[in-house]
Amino acid sequence: MPYRVHVSRRASNDVTAIAVWISERSPDGARKWLAALDAALESLSENPTDYALAEEDHDIPELELRQFLFKTRRGRMYRGVFTVAGEEARVLRIRGPGQKPLTLEDL
Repeated sequence: MPYRVHVSRRASNDVTAIAVWISERSPDGARKWLAALDAALESLSENPTDYALAEEDHDIPELELRQFLFKTRRGRMYRGVFTVAGEEARVLRIRGPGQKPLTLEDL
């Protein structure tokens, strides 16, 4: 049974900021990035507990943080940080290359 995927407001804001940044450099690149993100979110709905723990998981014991990875055609890696609650995968943040690890306040 597929899990529901919920994208938090902060994660939505991350998506908007990243897409705008990419779009200023390449509108086509931004469309492809959004398509890659959509594919990753679709995949996440299948079995989110199979994904690896996020690097922040050991620093934030209040939540079990997992991550999914997706990349651009040029190989820049992005990741979504999420937690699983019941039958729902809750995407908390989307992180771009070079961004610092999350803290509890970032969530």
